[in-house]
Amino acid sequence: MKKIYSYLGSLLIILLTFAACKKDIARPVEEGIPLATDIDVDIAVNQELNQVTFTLKNKGVYPVWIFEENSKTVYSTLNGFTRIYNTAGTYSVNVKIGNTNGISDGAITKTFTIDNSLVDFDKYIGLIAGNGSKNWSIARKEVAHLACGPSGSDGTGWWSASPNEKADWGLYDDVLTFTNDKNYTYNPGPGGTVYVNKGSSLFSQHNPHNDADFMAPVSEQKTTYDFVGEGTDVFLTFPAQTLFPYIPFDQAYQTPKFKIVGISANKLELISDDGNIAWHYILTSGGDTKIGGYDPDSDCNFWKTATFTNEFYYAPGWNQIANPGFTANGNAYQITLPAATTDTWQAQVKFLTNITTNAAKNYDFSAVFNSSKDHKNVTVKLVKTGEDGTFFFEEKISLKAYEDYVFIKTDMPGIDMNKVSLVLDFGGNTAGTSVTMSRVVLKEHSCDDGTVIEDPGEDNVKWLPDSDCNKWKTVNYTNFFYYAPEWAQIADPALVANGNSYKITLPTATSLQWQAQVHFKTTNISTSSANKYDFHCVLNASKNISGVTVKLTKVDDDQTFFFTKNVSLTAYEDFVLKVPGMDGVDIDKVNLVFDFGGNPANTEVTISNIILKESTCNE
Repeated sequence: MKKIYSYLGSLLIILLTFAACKKDIARPVEEGIPLATDIDVDIAVNQELNQVTFTLKNKGVYPVWIFEENSKTVYSTLNGFTRIYNTAGTYSVNVKIGNTNGISDGAITKTFTIDNSLVDFDKYIGLIAGNGSKNWSIARKEVAHLACGPSGSDGTGWWSASPNEKADWGLYDDVLTFTNDKNYTYNPGPGGTVYVNKGSSLFSQHNPHNDADFMAPVSEQKTTYDFVGEGTDVFLTFPAQTLFPYIPFDQAYQTPKFKIVGISANKLELISDDGNIAWHYILTSGGDTKIGGYDPDSDCNFWKTATFTNEFYYAPGWNQIANPGFTANGNAYQITLPAATTDTWQAQVKFLTNITTNAAKNYDFSAVFNSSKDHKNVTVKLVKTGEDGTFFFEEKISLKAYEDYVFIKTDMPGIDMNKVSLVLDFGGNTAGTSVTMSRVVLKEHSCDDGTVIEDPGEDNVKWLPDSDCNKWKTVNYTNFFYYAPEWAQIADPALVANGNSYKITLPTATSLQWQAQVHFKTTNISTSSANKYDFHCVLNASKNISGVTVKLTKVDDDQTFFFTKNVSLTAYEDFVLKVPGMDGVDIDKVNLVFDFGGNPANTEVTISNIILKESTCNE
């Protein structure tokens, strides 16, 4: 243990020095050293990825995670630290805590279990390459996107890059492309250089030998990659002399091997360790590694302290079978669906909670979904327990394999609910699909958790209903109605068309979704999976209606569709629905469906400025 305690002593000296340089900060006192008996930690195991997340829940202190493995000490002081284990077994971690006064003398020991050894790495390939290929780059906005520390550590203890700190060194324009057949491309970007440590003997002709790191000109490189398990660890490996955005020592180029300490669809954390120093990298497959949505750890979040029970209905072909696999790890829930289903509501997972809401307040909701396989027909519904017709939203979302989908609803009008249920449906799944829902948040809109939900701004689509791009401009259609208050069908509502404007009169109130359906079954609008599409319409009602459904689907085939949206209309206010950049679907005849179920009596709704166009058409 000499090595780890030497490091901890150095860390304490740094903290004391920092405190001494600040005015009006109390000097360290022995009485202020935190106690091990106060340590409160959470250890969450993702059994699908063999990934463990270590979180310290205490405030005002930092953790020291200490692992003793194969006569080797591994440690980290990061909160939210992750590790990946290659081999099944029961493991332990010793935990200390520290503050500016010092580090606890004592420690606590926590154990956790990895259920299965990693036999193949198909899930890892899916995360890093998606369905075909994915581009990655250094996560310039993340603290410690490049960092270093003692050998055997997480590689952050000595130095850690702040956001954009290395902007002048050609580091951030490098693009790494991974394909699902294990091909790898390194592109040095417009700068055409790789960033090299001053102590490396590589590219010596470009080293100015001025005691500073340097940039060396290189060309695009195509090679391969692989995943290997060694002992308890998993490594990302490349052939000899493979380029990477930063080369800290010769070994990282001659025999490149990076330990994976964290992996997701948009974030990859790696360590390169030559036995003398550990270098830490964070890569992102997007512009920002921060997961979207509201803060699940905020005290604003009702879900944080909620209790719930689960109900399942898993019925391929409407024949109920055993419940799907279900695992909860904190605020993360993995649903495993071994058998395929074909229709909506054949794979239901319900969370029946003790959360209450009321009509006097507005609410926010968010959750993150990730699926092991493409799934275009996932239903997400926040509803009053026992009353399917009383809900905040019911929407269909489309998931791409191993890509995070951030579902956000902001400033929803309140509803009186004594118990709230979150209902998911995966009907239409392929066999062997695994879906994870995480970071679930339901909160009052007025409770600020510090999250800024970015305004998507302009979508850069030319929404021109009279353009020749608009397929609806020359539409031919027939109407179909289902108007059934309390499910007793009555005469069709009146519909008056005036060009690209349609007024529907609903004289009788309805109470539930799908009791006031209006279909526009086109005869001359088709779409193709080879193109992307944009949709637009404007809705205006004479009375408030919550839960209006808009669905763009195939005539006589509800399971083949572009989207299902659920919106609320305020009397005499235009609601502009825009759905740009939709993935194409092979449909020979498009059906545009509206449902006003829940409408008050004597409601008039006008639908206007309908646009359906190919995204590339901008005439």
